[in-house]
Amino acid sequence: MGSRSYARHGGVSGAPGVFGSPPQAAGWVFLLLVALQQFCSVVAFSTCKTLDMDLMKRKRIEAIRGQILSKLKFPKPPEVEDLETQVLSEEVMAIYNSTLEVIREMVADEPQETLHEEYYAKEVHRFMMKSADSNSDGNQYKKDDQNVYFAFEIEPIRKAVTDPNLLYRAELRMQASGRGQEQRLELYQQKHHSGNDSTWYYLQGLSVKVKSEKEWLSFDVTNVLRLWLASRDNVGRFRLSTHCSCDDVRSDLSIQIEGTTDVRGDQGSLAGRSKHRPYLLIMATTPERADSASHKRRKRAAPDAEFCSSQSAEAKNCCVRRFYIDFRKDLKWKWIYEPKGYYANFCMGPCPYLWSSDTQYSKVLALYNLHNPSASAAPCCVPDELEPLGIIYYVGRQAKVEQLSNMIVKSCRCS
Repeated sequence: MGSRSYARHGGVSGAPGVFGSPPQAAGWVFLLLVALQQFCSVVAFSTCKTLDMDLMKRKRIEAIRGQILSKLKFPKPPEVEDLETQVLSEEVMAIYNSTLEVIREMVADEPQETLHEEYYAKEVHRFMMKSADSNSDGNQYKKDDQNVYFAFEIEPIRKAVTDPNLLYRAELRMQASGRGQEQRLELYQQKHHSGNDSTWYYLQGLSVKVKSEKEWLSFDVTNVLRLWLASRDNVGRFRLSTHCSCDDVRSDLSIQIEGTTDVRGDQGSLAGRSKHRPYLLIMATTPERADSASHKRRKRAAPDAEFCSSQSAEAKNCCVRRFYIDFRKDLKWKWIYEPKGYYANFCMGPCPYLWSSDTQYSKVLALYNLHNPSASAAPCCVPDELEPLGIIYYVGRQAKVEQLSNMIVKSCRCS
């Protein structure tokens, strides 16, 4: 009675003939809900908003602009004179070339960990710096007004981390005190060549403002430790120096690093055993937790630029898009001397494979997106592997070399 009365009052003649009996009407409603649900699943292949290529490139340019200024802690691009008249010193160019070489070596040797390896716990080890009053190294590594040297025995580290691929992270940590004066510090790695020859390679710079109370400084030296573990060297060294200006003048260190002072007698023995001496903090996966007998890490199955360039435009889902940034043309900058530009690249494309009918959560997520249209429950195409960029830039008439981390997108993934 209820359904026929509804048809009469609604003015729809023959409504019972359309839906039939109540069981048939319920069946129609069920089919409509299923169709709506499947439609939502198709629509929700990616809730990340799609962008046209030109808009994506403009956004990438602005992101690079902000990223570089932020990493250098510049509120705005520095004012420079005409770089055409500037003569770059051989020392600055040598530091820049050394930085590029270190980047190439570290990128080539750096293994990519899998999600399986990320899951397992890591053993943590601490290795203290060799005593500052050791005479075995002679006077060439003694602390002076502009430099502090850190020497570490590599053999104990090899016993704890038997394979370089098992190393997860390594930090050089030191306790410092100062007078509140801001200063630019630079960390270098010593690399041995044939015979007794060696070269100091720039690793990274850090602006510090240490007050009178002691605080810890740390540097990520993971890639350096992998090189040490793979080498036959017995001792590895770092050097912390004040920034060297173009006129080859270094200011004196305005901070004191505990445990690096040469102290004689009984006090020297106590200083050598100080728990606040600089040390390496190392995290590593144990061989038992490694996912293969050879402990060799697998690269993630992330589409890199070479793979993406071989795909047709229709076939490209989440992939690397090659994109060259010209500092002068795109950013209107004249203060970066080298390089003139670089392939920053970006990630773009849908992530549909997680939304197949075989995924048990696809229907739930589709309904979630229906009720939360502004939310992003679907995976987005994001960078997976990034590489650093070395640059020479000018502030006024002064040239500086910096290594900017995570500037080049090498591969992408859905996340």
